[in-house]
Amino acid sequence: MATIRTLLLLLEFFTVSYCLKRRSLGGEWIVRDAAGKYDNLKATVPGGIYTDLMNNKIIGDVFYGSNDTETRWVAQSDWIYKSQFLVDDSFLSHNHINLVFEGLDTFATVLINNVEVGSSENMFVRYIFDIKNKLQLGNNTIEVNFLSPIKTAQSLIKKQGYTVPPTCPPDNYRGECHVNQIRKMQASFSWDWGPALPSMGIWKEVYLQAYNSSVIRYLMVDHKDAPNDSWLITVSTYLSTKTGETVQGKLLYNLETDVSLIQQIVDVNQTNTNEDDELKVDYSFTIPKITVRRWWPNGYGEQKLYNFTARWQSGAEIDSKTVKIGFRTIELVQEAIGGSTTPRKFFAGSGLSFYFKVNGLPIFAKGANEIPLDILPEKGQNLQTVDRILESAYSAHMNMLRVWGGGVYESDYFYQKTDELGILIWQDFMFACAMYPTYPEYLNNVKAEVRHQVRRLKSHPSIALWAANNENELALMTNWYGTSSNLELYKDDYIKLYIDTIRSELFNFTTDVTFVSSSPSNGKKTVQENYLSNDPGNSLFGDVHYYNYLVNSLDARTYPIPRFASEYGYQSLPDFDTWLTVTDNIKDLYPNSSFMDHRQHHPFGLIENNLLMMYQLNFNNTTESFYKTYMYYSQIIQAMSIKFETEYYRSFMGRLDSSGHGNTMGALFWQLNDVWVAPTWAGIDYTGKWKMLQYFAKEFFAPTIITAYLDVARQLHIYGMTEIASIFDSRLNVSAVIDVYNWTSFSPIKSTVVDVSLEYGKSLQVAVVDTDNYLNSIGCGSLPTARNNCFFYLSLISGNSVIAPHNLILVSPLKHSNLQTTRVSITSVIQIDDKGTKFEVTVTADGISLFVWLDSHQVRGQFSENGFAQVVPEKAVTFQSETITSVATLENVITVTHLNNHQYQ
Repeated sequence: MATIRTLLLLLEFFTVSYCLKRRSLGGEWIVRDAAGKYDNLKATVPGGIYTDLMNNKIIGDVFYGSNDTETRWVAQSDWIYKSQFLVDDSFLSHNHINLVFEGLDTFATVLINNVEVGSSENMFVRYIFDIKNKLQLGNNTIEVNFLSPIKTAQSLIKKQGYTVPPTCPPDNYRGECHVNQIRKMQASFSWDWGPALPSMGIWKEVYLQAYNSSVIRYLMVDHKDAPNDSWLITVSTYLSTKTGETVQGKLLYNLETDVSLIQQIVDVNQTNTNEDDELKVDYSFTIPKITVRRWWPNGYGEQKLYNFTARWQSGAEIDSKTVKIGFRTIELVQEAIGGSTTPRKFFAGSGLSFYFKVNGLPIFAKGANEIPLDILPEKGQNLQTVDRILESAYSAHMNMLRVWGGGVYESDYFYQKTDELGILIWQDFMFACAMYPTYPEYLNNVKAEVRHQVRRLKSHPSIALWAANNENELALMTNWYGTSSNLELYKDDYIKLYIDTIRSELFNFTTDVTFVSSSPSNGKKTVQENYLSNDPGNSLFGDVHYYNYLVNSLDARTYPIPRFASEYGYQSLPDFDTWLTVTDNIKDLYPNSSFMDHRQHHPFGLIENNLLMMYQLNFNNTTESFYKTYMYYSQIIQAMSIKFETEYYRSFMGRLDSSGHGNTMGALFWQLNDVWVAPTWAGIDYTGKWKMLQYFAKEFFAPTIITAYLDVARQLHIYGMTEIASIFDSRLNVSAVIDVYNWTSFSPIKSTVVDVSLEYGKSLQVAVVDTDNYLNSIGCGSLPTARNNCFFYLSLISGNSVIAPHNLILVSPLKHSNLQTTRVSITSVIQIDDKGTKFEVTVTADGISLFVWLDSHQVRGQFSENGFAQVVPEKAVTFQSETITSVATLENVITVTHLNNHQYQ
């Protein structure tokens, strides 16, 4: 009988139900302003007010020129969206009809047939309104009235009873005030890398849902190690139901493993005693581990995902929800360094470790910080945008991204994509660089946000950590906003919000989660100090954010030696083609222009960028095209600086300095992407074009690298390291090749080979070179000019294969180096596939040339290498076009430049 019952349930599982109905209300709406100046404008849902006004040509492109400030009136106005929809008898006959908004931005009142059915106050919450008794047969109207977020934020400043700083952003941000008063994308009121465009609108899906018994609201699937070589799977299914109602039916769980379809049936007869309109049904079962494969981060193994489906049946009504799960264990290891309890002592020293262990394997987190994919939130939902950014991260060997706390919780598709690509997510809650209110209504608003987002995202194997905020512990304890005069008051608020509310609410839903109270923080040490350390970001504990634009960025003494570097970075400018998408006036592109000042939101940004460039490069500010050189220089300095800093951090993997600093196990640079065309820290500009930094990331994040840095005594310390997981319990035997070149010849003047045995996760010192004396002894010239005449060129060889990116190491600033005037040209373009999307480009040089930069201009795509050092007469790189093109087209559009001709132009 049990077998027959199961077969019947399976048959029903694949049967379409005609009882439950869902109807999208997206598409064309109309919008008007509350003051009556604009009426009957076409609108698109999902969407936002800026996009709609641009489409109606009421305003120009907000990303062009200075339109971001010229359209300030948009966010200071109230807007009304309206649409009509039909319902028939079969729809109305259902016991429950809900109106579901997956995202409302932000303060809105919702009316059905001119009757208010609900309101919103949080951009990050799903709103569900019961409208069964508000509908009528035939035509119905829906209206959503949005209030200005700027005016609403202003109206809330007295709710706390005292100042909640900062009240306004710095003047350079050209932003709006009081964003910390509201639960909206914090960056939408401006940041030092983005404009103030506080949108309003229905930014995610809106739909009607009609049913008789219940529907599945959330499906959370956890798993952990169990006895007998099994996985214990814990499922939490949230069914819609009113408080006090009893739900009766069956839940059928299906898990598609590698060997079979595993089924579990749960009879449900429960009464909802919660205040929420949801009933939680918990169920656990085990499966043999042999039936599934593990999910691994990018670079460590496959990203195997399995369909897990919950099917709810009550009578003839059926609803189902499927999530893709990955079987992996992940933990944040914080143990006394030198006192490891594991059989293999991974570290030695003092302080606490801070690293992620996935499936029992310690990993070095390599990646970047992700800011919102667009400052207009509906545009950040675009699938092509998500694909472009995440695939760029994947191809640069990134295994972790930090979803930064001043933006948004990204789309379902975003996290599905990170699961597929093996990119771990450090997920901030959306609080950044501010103090926040703690009055009861605000805290209840936050609770609703946490409840929704945790249940929505928890099942994703890519979610590695939840952090309560970005930099707010650091801001409070180091007095960024003048809080020291009433420190205890603000400390109490901090605990109320991040610990008593966010942490508590998170752990209400799951304890199988990693949580830190802030970033940066001292990890366990911060917890021991009641979540507020006197020294946040101590490099012996937790994670560190570090920025310094006033000192030489290629000097090792500049940088801390942290356990985990979760933020660091340098600015650069997008290139000329990208700037032409936002202005047609060439003079706007001069570094000192008023337009460039408008786009430079970082205080003293121009001065700091100039200073960083002048440490390394000669300025020839008299040429007419210097503005193009400036863009190019800025990308060189950004790429060089983050490369140097990242490799420096990687060189401390598994080792300590004499003061106990080191055992560094993470490097997430700031920042991956852009929200407009401007001087920013991004490696990928707003058009999706890779800057030099993104190309360099492919090399400095490679699984195996060789690098070097100079100490204060001008000793060159050369290190090799590998993260090839397959050698965890063995060694990688390679040859380190240390070549020294004179700038005048393609042939090295000295080549040394050192045989080394690399251990997984542990940086190995290959050699220490007394630089000046060594260069003098091998014919680079007399001291101290020998360092200007020569450079080191490092590689790792296994057999006849180069297994790590070549690494050019300077021992003198570029401006003092004896670079030669050279000619570099493209001598051939050959199609190497049958689709017309992949080509080989041959670059020829008559002398050693630095930062050789290829640009495909109108043809979007990526080169296999770019910004490279050419130390051979002829070099071939591949170009992968995003669209079908031809050799003839590429021969006309690809250009090449290099530092030598800029230095001597």
